[in-house]
Amino acid sequence: MHRKWMSACISALSALAMHFAFAIIVHLWFSASVFPIIIMIVGTLFLWIICGGWCRRQLGLSPSAPTFVFFNVFFLWGVYIFLIRKDVGPAMDAAFNTQCLVLAVGLWRMLLSDPGYVIYENTFADSMDQTIFSETKTDQLVSVDHFSGTIGNDETASDNRLFVRARYCRKCKAHVDRFDHHCPAIGNCVGQRNHRLFILLLVTFVSAEICYFLCSIFCFPNFINFRKRETQASHLVPWIISTALFAIIQVLWQWQVPFLFWHLYCIIVNVTTDEWVNWEKYPELQQVVPPESGRPFPGRKFKNPYNKGILLNIIGFLKSKA
Repeated sequence: MHRKWMSACISALSALAMHFAFAIIVHLWFSASVFPIIIMIVGTLFLWIICGGWCRRQLGLSPSAPTFVFFNVFFLWGVYIFLIRKDVGPAMDAAFNTQCLVLAVGLWRMLLSDPGYVIYENTFADSMDQTIFSETKTDQLVSVDHFSGTIGNDETASDNRLFVRARYCRKCKAHVDRFDHHCPAIGNCVGQRNHRLFILLLVTFVSAEICYFLCSIFCFPNFINFRKRETQASHLVPWIISTALFAIIQVLWQWQVPFLFWHLYCIIVNVTTDEWVNWEKYPELQQVVPPESGRPFPGRKFKNPYNKGILLNIIGFLKSKA
């Protein structure tokens, strides 16, 4: 527990130092074009990642990704409230504050949520890294509430869901129903019970950062006035510009938009990230390809037995039981 708190504190302080560095970059190169500033901010982000790896190797402390994400949400929210909000209309103001509230509550729920933990009654199977649940008997699977510790037969088995897509997460050392991936940013697995909330957070992240960037644009006329007058307020301008650039970099360069489109594609075709990446481990996802000229042995290719068509896949995802 002490190491977790230490890791969280280091992550929060390093995130604050990173934003200070962004503001200093903007302040020193305020008269330069935006592209050198963006390049230096991206370089600072890479430096932060390298420092995180050094802390993990040399100090044995892994930076807390959820703390970093939480800190950035509240940091940008604070800059907006104290520096930007006065220049924003009521509709945009309500939209951004609502999105920040959804992110704060949603991230907390994702951190503590049960993604759909299941256990296998055979203790030998529990020790295996990958258990092919589609080849097991359904009466051998029971559900487990990871946080309350209660175990019992899953009454929802009558809907024939039967955990056939449960996979093993090495990070959590547990089997997760309809396991998609382990997300370091939220510190939890993404599975059957929290996948919809995860998609909601991805959409909200992208929309909130775009909204923040648009809100900061309303302050651009004041940037020029502050710079000309050299008032005390001019020292606050780099914070607005640096956080706006950080938000748009998050949207355009980092994981959010590509990850969002990838997960929307997975929903449309009814496949998980783990199934797509590790399909060779699961017999139900393999199709034998007969030998051909130049290839005397039969091969294998990916097949998706869960694809029911775009409309039914989307409806199934929206109606899936949490």
